[in-house]
Amino acid sequence: MSPAGRWLARALLANLLPIGCLALVAGLWHGPAWAWAAAALASTLLVVVHTKRLAGWLAWLDSPQDSADSGYPAARGASSEVFLKLMRRLRHDARALEAVKARLRSFHEAMDAVPDGLVILDGGHRIQWHNRAAEAHLGIRRPCDGGAIVEQLVRAPGFAEYLGGADATAPFLLQSATARPRLYALRVVPLGEQHKLLVSLDVTDARRVESMRSEFVANVSHELRTPLTVVSGFLEHFTDDHMMSADQRRHFARLMSDQTARMLSLVDDLLTLSQLEAEDAPASEEEVDMADLLAQLLAEGQSLSEGRHRLAVSCQGPHLRGNRKELHSAFGNLVSNAIRYTPDGGDIAIEWEVHDGNGVFSVRDSGVGIGSEHLPRLTERFYRVDRGRSRDTGGTGLGLAIVKHILLRHQATLLIESRVGEGSTFRAEFPGWRLPRAS
Repeated sequence: MSPAGRWLARALLANLLPIGCLALVAGLWHGPAWAWAAAALASTLLVVVHTKRLAGWLAWLDSPQDSADSGYPAARGASSEVFLKLMRRLRHDARALEAVKARLRSFHEAMDAVPDGLVILDGGHRIQWHNRAAEAHLGIRRPCDGGAIVEQLVRAPGFAEYLGGADATAPFLLQSATARPRLYALRVVPLGEQHKLLVSLDVTDARRVESMRSEFVANVSHELRTPLTVVSGFLEHFTDDHMMSADQRRHFARLMSDQTARMLSLVDDLLTLSQLEAEDAPASEEEVDMADLLAQLLAEGQSLSEGRHRLAVSCQGPHLRGNRKELHSAFGNLVSNAIRYTPDGGDIAIEWEVHDGNGVFSVRDSGVGIGSEHLPRLTERFYRVDRGRSRDTGGTGLGLAIVKHILLRHQATLLIESRVGEGSTFRAEFPGWRLPRAS
């Protein structure tokens, strides 16, 4: 017999047996008429009890939350098995529903963490769902913009046409109208038969890097073209022996040598900068004797100055842990810059000391100074405060960029203080853990 048949048999037995017993007793005691009356009364009472019990169950099923504090409705007799199975099914469904809600919350949290904007649109381009990044990219507000048509929120020329065409091969570029504009690339991806997924990607930094790369290539080309043009012009005169005297040839040869040296210096700086950018840390480190390094910098500075400046050195700090070759290059660039941009008779001070637990290397000059508007960009490649003056002093425009990258590899910071006509101070601050502990 099937489970349903067994339950039906038990239900009939549980309900008919009391009625039959009551009718039998009444019949034996008062006769057949009383037996039928007793059976009818028992049946009526049984119907009333079951009706009341069913009413309680129906009320609980309509509002199970309201009845949670008072417990479950009473279940007795054969019908209790049906009620218990129903309760197990409801509990199972409730747990399954909570699991689905939990997965949905986890999905929403994961999508909100995605840096790209995601918007689900229906066939009429109404917003069905969006993540937090889409709010920042497209100006969508949660939850008041739910169901809004996206073209009414993103009012960029050509956006409605792009969304209707949905050419996935070419993104739509959208620029935000903020104080600091951002550039977003939008793409439309089909999502089922009726829906679309609008994806927005912030490409501001990528475009800025591409612009810097193009500017870098243009600057390198310009810096190399100038000396090459000079050398090429002089070489044309060397082809005719009757056009120049021996003194002119020597003069032109010296100029060509100077321009060639300038190109070699530029190429060397480019190779150095490329190597520094390709590696995150120096190949090796050691304890650098700063007194010895400053003495070497002083000798090199005096040779470059040729007696035109007064150079002074002060070493009041311990050794510094780092790559000596790279530190020598960075410090040497700062010293040579101070010499090139300080008029004859000026003062240049080179110092190494400990300040607030950090190692500080500084170069202070009494030169021409730098305007405050130029200070944030001084470490950019080929950035020049005065392009003509920089070429006259022999700079390649890469020195401070090299200094910045070397200091970054040593977890150091470059600080610049300068005023026009009052000189400049370039200060490199190294973290205290790069200074050896006193024994």
